[in-house]
Amino acid sequence: MSKKQSPGDWAEAKVQTWLEAESARVSSFAFHRYPDARAARGALAAQPADYLVSNGTICHLEVKETEQINRLPKKKIRQYGMLLKWKWAGITPFVVIYRSQSNDWVYLSSEQLFEFEECPPSFDLSKRPTYTTCGDIMNWLFA
Repeated sequence: MSKKQSPGDWAEAKVQTWLEAESARVSSFAFHRYPDARAARGALAAQPADYLVSNGTICHLEVKETEQINRLPKKKIRQYGMLLKWKWAGITPFVVIYRSQSNDWVYLSSEQLFEFEECPPSFDLSKRPTYTTCGDIMNWLFA
């Protein structure tokens, strides 16, 4: 990881690489990278997720990194309300999380994201299945 690259950028790059390879390998798999509204410094509207992905089922994929092993703070998912709105419209969200302290990957499904009346202060990651590599978790979710 370069000095200018954040851990979140590293995780996104790993996911992007997997998505590109899967799209090249499987004709019925497609993805779209939404523009990064934060990097555009207000020139673009907030996007619902990092990626739109389809392997027969359409979903939104958000990629996060956290140093915390057991929690993902809600501030990390700024587009929570937008993800919920799109879920109501039929697009399933997944949040893939790289935990840098334990060097593993976990995910939050729609059920874990929206099991509460309101967005909780943080999301519990302690009981989530763990994956050693980005490829492992992406294969579990999409392949």
